[in-house]
Amino acid sequence: MRILLLEMKRVIKSRMTWILLAIAIALSVIISYQVISGRQYTYVDGSGQQVKITGMEAIRADKKQMQPYEGAVTEEKLQNALKTCQDLYKKYGANIPQNVYYDKIAPNSYFLNMIGMVYPENGDEYEALNKVNPNSLSNFYQQRPEMLKSQLEAQYPGNKNVLREVQNLNSKVKTPFILKEGYINDNSDNLCILLFLLVLICAMVVSPIFSAEYQSGSDDILRCTKNGHIKLAIAKLCSSLLIILAMFAVCILIFVLTVNSAYGWDSMQTSIQVTLPLSFVPLTVGQEQGLTILAGLFTLLAAACFILFVSAKCQHPTTALIIAIAFCILPAILHSVWHGNMAEFLTCVLPTGGAGISHNFFSQLNGSKFIQIGSFSIWSPYLTVGAAILEIPLFFILSVHAYCKHQAA
Repeated sequence: MRILLLEMKRVIKSRMTWILLAIAIALSVIISYQVISGRQYTYVDGSGQQVKITGMEAIRADKKQMQPYEGAVTEEKLQNALKTCQDLYKKYGANIPQNVYYDKIAPNSYFLNMIGMVYPENGDEYEALNKVNPNSLSNFYQQRPEMLKSQLEAQYPGNKNVLREVQNLNSKVKTPFILKEGYINDNSDNLCILLFLLVLICAMVVSPIFSAEYQSGSDDILRCTKNGHIKLAIAKLCSSLLIILAMFAVCILIFVLTVNSAYGWDSMQTSIQVTLPLSFVPLTVGQEQGLTILAGLFTLLAAACFILFVSAKCQHPTTALIIAIAFCILPAILHSVWHGNMAEFLTCVLPTGGAGISHNFFSQLNGSKFIQIGSFSIWSPYLTVGAAILEIPLFFILSVHAYCKHQAA
């Protein structure tokens, strides 16, 4: 325990560590502020001028407008939304006046999006919705699984395993869906950006843990002490992981408490199917946020253990840092330039695969990508989290081994 405390003290006393931790906290504050200040609400005033408000004022105005539409998403609400849209389309065509659009269409946008996804028709948005029979919406919650099945059969023809797993998950989705205006998917996108930046900062904090001592020669002295072998290696690893955990906890708490309080904790009850009607994941927005944070934590720990392993293998901290940052951005590069089952597999199993801007656990959770491993199919979020959980102890042990091997050299 004493060695662990001394190692934590040594790392924390570093000026660079303090700077990086301060940057992490500042980024969490900035991103949280941006999520709130970036919210917009538009309406047409009495003089016919379009007015746009932002920030907390926009959040309050939006919640006030949506209050009559909140609660269970019943077939009756869907029918009323469709009838409203069709009446306006017949009256104005596709050129609906702005004041009418913001008063009548905008509050029904969630419902119209669900109808458009479950009852797809040809044509632009309004033309397609005009072709849907309002009476058919009485069968909405029966039609949705059929539409989901058709989509999956087209995406994975002949793959019964995928269809069976999706149907099993979809059977647990609670209906009718619940709508509580507030927290939206764009907020989770910002959460993913924060998680990615925390992984980058983690790389900068832990990459010199071993390699800096190799370069300075202080490791030659430490390895001669009574506890300068496995105990010291474990103390270095544990102290680094504890510091990273503390950074993660503080930054995520800042984001969650700030953003959720601003948008309303009751909005966490919203079914994710309100924005993604064909999603087969039986979660609310709050549960999805919690899983994204948990997956981000596993990814952060897996990345930290991997980078510590790299640090234990490298003689120079600069080399360790370059490799660490390269692996942080590698999943995004693979996702952008290489497509196919093998690319998806490698992206998911990399230690940093769960955190990224374009490719992350949240985007996987909202998708329907299955990775084919021989005759077996696995949903990408399962693979990403499972790989991270396995990589934490694997790279922890490899880091200890690499450090001890370096001592014997």
